[in-house]
Amino acid sequence: MPSPAVVQELEQRMGAAPEGATVRGLIFNAVFKLVAQHLGEKTSTELRATIAKKPLVDFFSYPVRDFLKVLYGAGELLSPRYGSIDDAIRACGAAAIGGFFQSSVGKTLTNIIGKGDPKRLLSSSPTAYGTAVSYGQREYTALGERRVRLHFRGDMQPVEFHQGLLEEALRAVGCPGRVEVKKLGLDEAEYLIEW
Repeated sequence: MPSPAVVQELEQRMGAAPEGATVRGLIFNAVFKLVAQHLGEKTSTELRATIAKKPLVDFFSYPVRDFLKVLYGAGELLSPRYGSIDDAIRACGAAAIGGFFQSSVGKTLTNIIGKGDPKRLLSSSPTAYGTAVSYGQREYTALGERRVRLHFRGDMQPVEFHQGLLEEALRAVGCPGRVEVKKLGLDEAEYLIEW
């Protein structure tokens, strides 16, 4: 059972979600796959059943409020494996970008960007996020040769989700690094990324 603080945070995030805000099915499916990998297909299907009777289509869009329910549900289910809900949500973020890079679009993007060039990848992240979700604003700023900042506004996902996603994106282009988070509000944060 989630702690009262986790329940309260989920309720706040769902309340902050704009009406009609959506997330691509690919992101949902990556979380379901992670749950299936650790806890079995039955548990994953039960989690999906909290929002939908049928499997979700990768490139269709679904309500962000449903994704928040799935994400926090997965965090609760996976927390014994990862040590905490925050770490489990971070793993969900990593799985989301891992699923993207395994898709045909992600493989094409990796071929265009090439390995070893995270700055090129991260500079296009505002556009990439815009294709995956229908809400929020993201700004990219280069801070040096091996350091950038992403500023997110109007984004309901917990910072741990994006931190895991960004760390995994660095690994995907062959440059593991560090992502520091500066929380500025419920739906605003800065991510300082170094490699």
